[in-house]
Amino acid sequence: MTSAVPFSRPVRPPERPGDAERAPRELMTLPGASRDVRRWRLVEIRLGGEWRPGMLTVWRRPPGAACWVVHVRWAPDTDSPQPWGWFLYTEETVRPLPEPQDAPPAAAPFLGRWRDAVAVPAELAGTPAEDGADRCWRLAWARVGGHWRSCLVTARRRPGPELPWIANVRWGEDKDTAWLIADPATLRPVPPGRSPAADVDSGPGPAAR
Repeated sequence: MTSAVPFSRPVRPPERPGDAERAPRELMTLPGASRDVRRWRLVEIRLGGEWRPGMLTVWRRPPGAACWVVHVRWAPDTDSPQPWGWFLYTEETVRPLPEPQDAPPAAAPFLGRWRDAVAVPAELAGTPAEDGADRCWRLAWARVGGHWRSCLVTARRRPGPELPWIANVRWGEDKDTAWLIADPATLRPVPPGRSPAADVDSGPGPAAR
């Protein structure tokens, strides 16, 4: 809090031109009920002069405000003191990552038609590593319910030497989770660096998926 404006934001290092603007505390603490819409969507956000992939998890319309504020996370808590934030939404600083656009593989089992990622029953997923080495945090696209879903991979392991790698995946606003076979055709991690997103017009307001 500064002495000039009560409950204003603390002093921050200067942001680079074109970066996403963090939502002012004054806006986030307006009296009354905010309109929140939970929508998980893989996005790119402009931070530190670069585009970073992240997961947009909540759209918020503060009471009486004409703008949307979005909650975006781009890393686990262990990687940064604050790897998430609330930002004023603009199409110039927060943009959706495009879904995979390639055709389904011609080889079996796809035979030119998309199949969903194969789920593994939890009882067959094996036991977690004692040292936590199988835990991870990766943004990804997963083919579920006939669509590409924005998702988060929280663990990876191989139940046995002759078995495929599997991944614990969360999607659907964190309401759905499953162990999926880590087939790159149906489970695609987003590269951690700048991703080749096109300049897509998502339109104002919450976006689907």
